[in-house]
Amino acid sequence: MSKKLLQAALLCSALGTVSTALAQNPATQPEFQLPTVMGPVVRPQNASASTMQNITGPSGGTENLYIHSWDVYASYDNNGIAWRRTDAAGNLIAEDHIILNYAEDIDAVIYSEGSDFFVLAAYYYRNNITGVLGHYYDIYRFEAGGLMPVSTMNFLSASPAFGRINVDASYFGLAIIWCVPGTGIYTKVADLGSGSGFGPDVLLPGTANNVDPDICIRRGYGGSNTGADLQMAFLENNLTVAREYRIPFFNVLAGATSGYVQEMTASSVGPKYFPPRIDCPDRWGTGQKWVMVLGAQDISGGTVTEWVSAMVKNEDWPGVPPTYTYPTPVDISYATYPYQGWPEPIDPVVTYDKSGEVITVGWISQQSTSVLPGYNKKYLAKDIRDDGSAAPAVIPGSFNMISNAPASGEAVLAFSGENLNSDFDGLYIAFSKNHPAFPNYCMNYKSRPFGMSTFKDNASIKLDTDQSFTVAPNPFANQLSFVAPAAGNYTISITSVDGRTVYTHKDILSSGQLFQVNTQGMASGTYLMHIISQENDIKKTEKLTKL
Repeated sequence: MSKKLLQAALLCSALGTVSTALAQNPATQPEFQLPTVMGPVVRPQNASASTMQNITGPSGGTENLYIHSWDVYASYDNNGIAWRRTDAAGNLIAEDHIILNYAEDIDAVIYSEGSDFFVLAAYYYRNNITGVLGHYYDIYRFEAGGLMPVSTMNFLSASPAFGRINVDASYFGLAIIWCVPGTGIYTKVADLGSGSGFGPDVLLPGTANNVDPDICIRRGYGGSNTGADLQMAFLENNLTVAREYRIPFFNVLAGATSGYVQEMTASSVGPKYFPPRIDCPDRWGTGQKWVMVLGAQDISGGTVTEWVSAMVKNEDWPGVPPTYTYPTPVDISYATYPYQGWPEPIDPVVTYDKSGEVITVGWISQQSTSVLPGYNKKYLAKDIRDDGSAAPAVIPGSFNMISNAPASGEAVLAFSGENLNSDFDGLYIAFSKNHPAFPNYCMNYKSRPFGMSTFKDNASIKLDTDQSFTVAPNPFANQLSFVAPAAGNYTISITSVDGRTVYTHKDILSSGQLFQVNTQGMASGTYLMHIISQENDIKKTEKLTKL
């Protein structure tokens, strides 16, 4: 069977299957409303979520940062970003929200540059009063006084027609992807290591008939073997064909499209796909690793059949025969239920955990569940094991309710993208709910811890006992050096014992590469050298003496 028809065959078999309520696990983590005031949230049609945890925040101590966005079509002020800061134990420091006037399809993500933490928010701008239309992006910074604008309304396009826009961020860089209907899919990236800002807009060839793009930044080997690829997913404008491509990150940064390669095609025999979502682990990989989720609905004879599937690429495990290069399809949901007069979009979302070995897929459904019987709207999730030791597959017993209460009349769901700075409580989730007070809608959030959480005590200096590499010499005079134990992104900083930063640098190191710091200008005394490589689980702090 051809690759292109594989998913079509799966969908055909699904549409002939009737499923009853399965045993789901009830949600156990608490959920909270944000914004806490009524009014900003009305009939939301889109959402995004992001988090960075166990970072040094505006307070100077360890903090956890969270954001989620919501928006509705053609609204002046029912679009915005909610933000929250907590201390190392999860106690609230501050929370609030900002409004993004006339912004649709907001996608927002937290990222770090130097010692500061920022939010990149991209959106389609529709001001029907002034007639200004198009794609734009904003930059905000977390400060002690809140989420403050750095630059807003940065131009991307003057598209007169709405086209979806999405973003991704990692320690390595930033990426934006957007659709100008009839023209094509554009992308642009920024290299955070160089501090050079965004490169040029790049129109991907042959995409004039493509829509609904999503993007993730993948670091590691495999693919183009340049060490950094953009993995992209989008649909043909008939919404029955989904495609996945890759392109080298640095080629896009330079404004080039060389290395732009299609890796996967999926086709539906009739039902239209909802916008696909794609994610990659932030961890440096030995080969390609990404997941794309697809969802579709069929309505026939008063019955709705929902279908959700994940296409899992992991070069540690052979793919589908006979070529063994095609991603492994993992069935998430085949459910049939009575048509309720207005089918809710499934809109699946996806993320990896910090280890990069567990994938969580969430979606919106009207199937009856054991926790919440009946055909009202609800938020569901399943986990996939993808550790390379066997074919990716759903983890038994992982069919979970995200919330035990029904979803709102207009339901939206968002997962934070996988981020190695998720040490405190892992996955951050945002979703809409009904509310008894006018205008009867609100956004709720909750977190679901990953399998392992770590906590840090910044009241005292904690020295890492990692002996896999050593900083030398100690004591030191004119220079310090170490040999990188693994390839990846490194953040190196030196602080005095009172916390003053005297040196900071980010670099991409290969395994076995010598890194040196010139220390001639440093005063004599005691210092701490911090070496962090999130993708390699390296968080080393070494006490050093300057002669």
